[in-house]
Amino acid sequence: MTLKNTFEHKYYSSFMLFFIFCYAFFNIKFHRLGDVFLGLMLIGSLPIFVVYKDKIFKDPIIITLILILITQILSWINSIIFAPEFAADIPTLDRLGKLFVFFFIAYWLQGKLKNIIFLWLFFIFGFIFTIFMNVDIKTLFEFGMNQQRADFLIKNAQFDSMFAGTSLLISLSLFYITIKLSRFSKELKFLLLVGIFILILLFAYLVLITQSRQVWLGLVSVAIVGPIAYALIYKSKNLKFLAISYLTIFGMLFLLGTSTIVKERFFAEQSTVYALLDNNETIEMSSIGIRVNSWIDAAEWIKRHPILGLDSEAISEVISQSKRFDDATKKEFGHLHNFFIETLVAYGLVGLILIIALYYFIIKSTQTSSLPEHQKNYYLLASICFLTYWLVINNFETFNSRLLGVFTHNIIFASFYTFYITHYLRDKTKEQNALD
Repeated sequence: MTLKNTFEHKYYSSFMLFFIFCYAFFNIKFHRLGDVFLGLMLIGSLPIFVVYKDKIFKDPIIITLILILITQILSWINSIIFAPEFAADIPTLDRLGKLFVFFFIAYWLQGKLKNIIFLWLFFIFGFIFTIFMNVDIKTLFEFGMNQQRADFLIKNAQFDSMFAGTSLLISLSLFYITIKLSRFSKELKFLLLVGIFILILLFAYLVLITQSRQVWLGLVSVAIVGPIAYALIYKSKNLKFLAISYLTIFGMLFLLGTSTIVKERFFAEQSTVYALLDNNETIEMSSIGIRVNSWIDAAEWIKRHPILGLDSEAISEVISQSKRFDDATKKEFGHLHNFFIETLVAYGLVGLILIIALYYFIIKSTQTSSLPEHQKNYYLLASICFLTYWLVINNFETFNSRLLGVFTHNIIFASFYTFYITHYLRDKTKEQNALD
């Protein structure tokens, strides 16, 4: 049996999917176990570079990965020349490189909707499993009743909320997909929709009680972008649809705005916001203030080395060399709470452009697969909504640089890239088990 036949054998593929699903379920609670399953999947995926050697290095994502690796090496060399006092001994290639793990997950999903659904379910139930392993049900509801910011002991409240927001978007997608599927009886479809609706309510509640303004903003951004994206993608000229959509959205936002939790959270740092609007030189070290002060300091570093940056070690140096932060704050924070600013500091404009290219190719891939037109349109809309959410929250927390954030990134974007890479590498004329 040839390497290609072994690599593409259904049992081999089944083992890879098993590793991926276990990774999706266990990684939040048991990260070391998740790493084992991820490692097995990556090792098992290595033959892809041999089996598809004539095609894989022409894939835009792999080309972008190669350029990212080269950029990180050049930035490291730049740091040795201009900042030898803190330059690393070797370049850190996985800082941006690990964002490309989704490519291999996408390959093993094989462009099949059932695999994507299972991946999403393992992800969201892995999140639920972690919550109930860490917090009892009574405490979970006491967070809301006492208007106390929830902590699920995952990493911090920002990550709790990120998982809740991501799971909410997944649940909404599953609700839509279930409506569209015609393979289920009416009774079974009704039960599935009820179950998914319960998940939607649960994750909406978790988003509320985790009280992360960045996630709230990310979801509001999706709500604003969604109807316009829908109208453009489906070439709809139905202004009534847009009007009703936005009236509904703003009505819901108004109702949510009357919530004590929302009002208190938004007005908690009123003085910091006023200081920013008044262009005050001194900004207090509140949650918002820490971010803004670090971004101001980072701007000076970016100006000095705008093209290639000074490698990843420079990120913590922005804080440690800052005159705005006291010693206690410097010990607590070593990052800039903004993935894109961190990318500019470490890898300059070249690094940022390549990250933008990565997301561009993922979105574009939904339109260059062999899916029927109406299915392409849905996946394009879904990918735009997920990307909007992800870009917004990464402006206030460096999820793309943190293990659990990278994990989420790779699960979600693999689900959209799978259609293109399956068609491109396996020469399929149509993906199997897509939306009816």
